[in-house]
Amino acid sequence: MNDSASKLKGLMWVVAACLVGAILALGLSPLAHAIPFSWEDKIAYAIGSDFSAPECTGNPQAQELLQKLVQRIYPVYPEDAAFTIHVRMAQDNTINAYAELGGKITVNSGLLKHAQSPEELAGVLAHEIGHVKHHHIMQGVITHMFTAQGISMIFSGGSSSMAEWTNYFLNMSFTRSQEAQADEAGLERLQTAHVDNRGFRHFFERMEESDSAVAFISDHPSNSSRLEMIEKFTNRDVRPILTQDDWKTLKNYCGDK
Repeated sequence: MNDSASKLKGLMWVVAACLVGAILALGLSPLAHAIPFSWEDKIAYAIGSDFSAPECTGNPQAQELLQKLVQRIYPVYPEDAAFTIHVRMAQDNTINAYAELGGKITVNSGLLKHAQSPEELAGVLAHEIGHVKHHHIMQGVITHMFTAQGISMIFSGGSSSMAEWTNYFLNMSFTRSQEAQADEAGLERLQTAHVDNRGFRHFFERMEESDSAVAFISDHPSNSSRLEMIEKFTNRDVRPILTQDDWKTLKNYCGDK
């Protein structure tokens, strides 16, 4: 890690320590929302990443189609200009997708393989964008920074620290209320973008029945709660995101037929 990143990390910790009183006085959620997304980018840079799963590359056509899908659901609101989104495909058979600081969203090849339509993938991404928009990742990071493990990670520095932060993001869990909030934000986003929300529903229904998706679904609201929420959002003039041929190409993003 270079000197500027080390200094930024030290400054970040000093500022964070000064905010302990604010956390106790105001609560975690208001504080996380008070931190600008531009600061999240700087904190994300200071923390760094060291992913064990390599990013899928070498398929420009699939990459273009992924960007087309993402652009369908982001940006859709004026307030989306406050934060950026970058979606990364990782070569990992685990059925998972997760968001990091700075609007970074990783989708594992295992999840892409199990998705049956572009609308299902869009539903998962809309959910993760909901976590970003509502500062859920920052809330989790602030909480973790004041644990013994978090303090050790901040001061250890180097690749070991980055690996520990990566492991933290890979295993980050949200509260059921945060997951419900991300669900609602995602469904609203799909509605605004005229994306069929049945993809969202079908994906999570299948994941609840899949033994291989326990980690991904464990902290999410119950299926009955999610169905009740979906009923609040009617499909409006839905339009396909991709053609069937384009979807087949996107599905082969990581070389999985």
